[in-house]
Amino acid sequence: MVRDRLKSNVMMGLLMTVGALTACGAGPSEEAPATSSIEAVSSHTAHLDWEKSWDTAFNRAKAEGKPVLVSFEAEWCVWCKKLESTTYRDKVVMSLIAGSLVPLTLDVDNSGRELSDEHGVESLPTVLVFSPTGEEKGRINGYLPPGQFVEVMKGILQQG
Repeated sequence: MVRDRLKSNVMMGLLMTVGALTACGAGPSEEAPATSSIEAVSSHTAHLDWEKSWDTAFNRAKAEGKPVLVSFEAEWCVWCKKLESTTYRDKVVMSLIAGSLVPLTLDVDNSGRELSDEHGVESLPTVLVFSPTGEEKGRINGYLPPGQFVEVMKGILQQG
């Protein structure tokens, strides 16, 4: 049920974005070629040591004394791809994550299905920050560009 709602919300957002671009006269010549975003988003494991398992991430977090950043995503999610290709590839963001957090990526259609339901993920992308013991410290619903992501993440991390 949550997955259907997520897909519906993402599709509605996509349709609204396409409609807005069309109304504003934006066309393919004003955007990057369609293949560039796909090529840019291969895997963020090439740049950061992303965990793929909840248990592994929290074991690592306890050992390193760091909070866990959980990025809930889906293959079909356009804004998830944008988060991966821009925000997670930004040097400042990568430095912040690598130095302060244990990053975990979960696909809501696969390994993250139950966890997304359990933690109230209603839209994608959703980024949650947990203490090493599993207490939720903060949440980002939706895409944020690198500068805003760093600003919000620093605020979450300062809360303890």
